[in-house]
Amino acid sequence: MPDTAARIRHMTEADTEQVSALIHASWVRTYGPLMGEAKAEQESAMKHQPAMIAADLKRMHSESFVGAAPDGRIVGYAYAKVEKGVLWLDRLHVAPAEQGSGLAAGLLHAVIVNYVGEPSISIEVIKGNDRAIRFYEREGFVTTEERDACGGIGGVPTLVMRKAISRA
Repeated sequence: MPDTAARIRHMTEADTEQVSALIHASWVRTYGPLMGEAKAEQESAMKHQPAMIAADLKRMHSESFVGAAPDGRIVGYAYAKVEKGVLWLDRLHVAPAEQGSGLAAGLLHAVIVNYVGEPSISIEVIKGNDRAIRFYEREGFVTTEERDACGGIGGVPTLVMRKAISRA
């Protein structure tokens, strides 16, 4: 029986093109119905260029992980950063075929393990992204705030969710 499980590892610069494509497809598929196809397409094209993803690899106090399929395809991605003293899970994207496989939870766990000692981890989730909200709730996140913008995108109702990180 072939191995079908994705392997989680730190992202490298060689992964940037695939990660950019994964994020873009995820954004349009997930956020198009919530903010409009054109806005989702435009925001993703602006924010998820390969050069910007590669620059995140060099950013201080940040970590990037990928889920790589046995054939080398990137099928999951997580990026976290500490900004103004707060640990943010800035991005978590999984290919549709991997949803429900445990890959998202594995990527989240990889981030948390790298930040043991931080008191908590936060994430912004666009209201209406019910699948993501349920996932984060299952993982122990609670809604702490509601905002009228998500990551600088105005007019997009957003939840801020937070999870305490065990220090042990």
